[in-house]
Amino acid sequence: MGTHGRRTHGRARQRLAYAFTAAALCLSLMLLAGSIWVLIRFGAIHIEQLILNLPIENGEGVGNDSYIGEVVFFCILLPVAVTVLALLGVRLWRTSAHRQMRPGRIRRTVVRLAVPAGLLAALALFLSVVGVPQYAIAALDGRSVSGYYRTPTLATEPEGTKKNLITIYMESMENTFSDADLFGENLLEPLNEATQGWAEYDGLHQYSGGGWTMAGIVSTQCGIPLKSRLLTTGIDPNRFGETVSSYLPEATCLGDVLEQQGYTGVFLGGAASGFAGKSTFLADHGYGTVLGLSDWQAAGEDTDEISEQWGLSDNRLFQNARATVDALEASENPYNLTLLMLDTHEPGQLYPSCAAVGETTLADSITCSMQAVADFLTYLSDAGYLDDTVVVVMGDHLKGTGAGNQYQEELSSVDDRTVVFRVWNAGEDVEFTRDSSDQLSVMPTVLDLLGLPLTDGQGGLGVSFVGESVVEGTLLELPQSEYESLLAVPSNDLYERLWGDASDE
Repeated sequence: MGTHGRRTHGRARQRLAYAFTAAALCLSLMLLAGSIWVLIRFGAIHIEQLILNLPIENGEGVGNDSYIGEVVFFCILLPVAVTVLALLGVRLWRTSAHRQMRPGRIRRTVVRLAVPAGLLAALALFLSVVGVPQYAIAALDGRSVSGYYRTPTLATEPEGTKKNLITIYMESMENTFSDADLFGENLLEPLNEATQGWAEYDGLHQYSGGGWTMAGIVSTQCGIPLKSRLLTTGIDPNRFGETVSSYLPEATCLGDVLEQQGYTGVFLGGAASGFAGKSTFLADHGYGTVLGLSDWQAAGEDTDEISEQWGLSDNRLFQNARATVDALEASENPYNLTLLMLDTHEPGQLYPSCAAVGETTLADSITCSMQAVADFLTYLSDAGYLDDTVVVVMGDHLKGTGAGNQYQEELSSVDDRTVVFRVWNAGEDVEFTRDSSDQLSVMPTVLDLLGLPLTDGQGGLGVSFVGESVVEGTLLELPQSEYESLLAVPSNDLYERLWGDASDE
């Protein structure tokens, strides 16, 4: 090879090395920015949560369009801009009149080692933040919860008039918000006043591995942790991202049991119904009517009561729920009405129907949402609907404590945080049989309250914490550390069966 050929080859190698350095630097910055953004917005999360909330599986969108803009700017555009500026700076530095020198071998070696090392470090940080190492460790565990799973089966066929069921999921609501010493006031006071005389369970914990809305819904409706279809062994990777036609079709959930008993299932939510596969799950499990943001928009709801980030205000949701209950009460069938709130999702939403009186948006949002719940419960009482109705008011999960979230310091200082759980049992007394439980035991508990007890009080992986139940031989018999570690394992044998063929052919 001649001198010219060697020079040409050398320049090509330099350009290739330059391109690799630029790409590696940009990717490193993207991963670093992504890690910081996740920690600020949500704190450390689980890989299940990441996958199950992406539009590639079970649903559409991300629930909050502002997040898309944040991710594009902070995790893509900003790293690209920093990379371009850094490379331009290096180029100017090297080509300036007083820098006409060839880079030394030591400096080239340092750069060649530092760039890939930085990329690996950024990748390791990102994977750690989204819980990949924890999932990998759990995946190597050969155990499964399959042997503990109990298909919900009624102990006896019910007789007489069936009670109605109204379930209210309150976004991120936990009992900690009643601590006036932490927050300056009892943010749950309107709810407390409206539920005087109700049964209050302070021992309901978020299940280990949960912490987002669909996990809260699935765990309390089906008695199982929510685990991704895409992470289940046996799913064809070529199907990733295709439309999902069913959601845990082989699982028997609360709505399924009630539908078999002749209940009319209705779901009302302020957010988009398709987010994270919510509408598919509900339609598959006993809800014949599912209404969400697009339905409220089509019905002509005031745009001032609709948030660009999330959806219809809680106040308007409950106003619509009044008409829904009136219609259901006029029917001869028992009903299963479920409502999902959203105003108290970080950073909190305020609407014209809510007067801002606190020091933070979230405090105002909580107070206004609790008042909306209270007004709805008062309406039910005044209308006489509570005489034959079980009402369950609970949080969907604990509030997130990401570094940029409101009340992060206050909530992180509390050791034993529990999810709100209040019950009205058609005027009948409620006696809780355990001081502590988690979301997996809500489904059999609610069926007990309805007079539809399951065999041994067991359903899914949970055991009823009211009425007669058998804990022996269930997951609850295990030490807490073993219980939590077992919930973390993929349990592919169980979830392959529960997900079944959830894809369109």
